[in-house]
Amino acid sequence: MQQLRERGIYTLPEVGEFVAHAVFRGSYVLYTPMAWEFFGMHAYESDGTGNIHLHGRSTGWHIKDLIDARRTARSRSRSGAAQQAL
Repeated sequence: MQQLRERGIYTLPEVGEFVAHAVFRGSYVLYTPMAWEFFGMHAYESDGTGNIHLHGRSTGWHIKDLIDARRTARSRSRSGAAQQAL
């Protein structure tokens, strides 16, 4: 199964950009950049086989559908520093 970069920014075609965060057993949660920055809830989660789910239901997407934007989100901060340009 494809591994995602921690805090890597990925694009899901026709949906938008997401920040990947590894959780356990090869699973990931995907945050919108705004939710990542301001400690919001994740938008999607993947299972151990890479299938992407929304509220526990399969979306038909797989992590292999994510396109690496070749950017990395900054660590979360309470000050909003992750939204500032590098």
